[in-house]
Amino acid sequence: MAGSATAKSSSKGVAGEVLEAVVPFAGLRQSDAAFDAIRRAIVRCELMPGLIVSEAEIEARFGLKRAATRAALERLAAQGLVRPLHRRGYEVRPITLRDLAELYELREIIELAAVRLAVGRVDPAGLRHLDRLCSQSCRPGDCDSEDRFLRAHSQLHLQVAAGAGNERLTHALASVLHEMERLFHFSLVIRNRTDEMRHEHEVLIDALARGDSAAAERATREELMSSKAMVLDALISSASLMDVSITRSRLPA
Repeated sequence: MAGSATAKSSSKGVAGEVLEAVVPFAGLRQSDAAFDAIRRAIVRCELMPGLIVSEAEIEARFGLKRAATRAALERLAAQGLVRPLHRRGYEVRPITLRDLAELYELREIIELAAVRLAVGRVDPAGLRHLDRLCSQSCRPGDCDSEDRFLRAHSQLHLQVAAGAGNERLTHALASVLHEMERLFHFSLVIRNRTDEMRHEHEVLIDALARGDSAAAERATREELMSSKAMVLDALISSASLMDVSITRSRLPA
């Protein structure tokens, strides 16, 4: 019981610290502020995947100076969020099916391990509070409400991971969720899964609270499958995929 109480008391702090660590914040320099503003627009899909923009368009859109804009775009290019195009500006990195497959595969590996370790060691009341915040805050198409929803959603999953008592595991999940944020914004305009997710979270929380490892893993897998299907639907609906030709040579042997 003492070990369980320690895990419960520490999990909130670890999850909160991790979430804060991966959420961008504005710096003091103009180039930092420019980077934050452009990156935020890319993640929220206000600058859509595949969009080609010039430095001048970015400057005008965000009210930035040229030097700050160029420095910010160079940092974004280094992170793989934009790609410089010779004499054409920059392309916002497209979202690919490979991104979808790799990120969900990695998240499943990390999150299932976290859930197994967290069974019986989490605070159900705290998780239910976060679940209520998730379900009450999302209005698809409103980027600010989507941000609040995704923050609460990530916090809930990080709180579960923190219950495992392995800070590196929690940081690994935080990194994956941070990278997946753009996928979630992209897909929320296609389908609002708020009610479904609340039910999925309730099933997971109940399983964790009663120490049922098999049910907790099953709930995690089902939520990941539903989430992946939502993003896949959004990608398939994207105009950029409508004319892609699939040939035998592209299929696995």
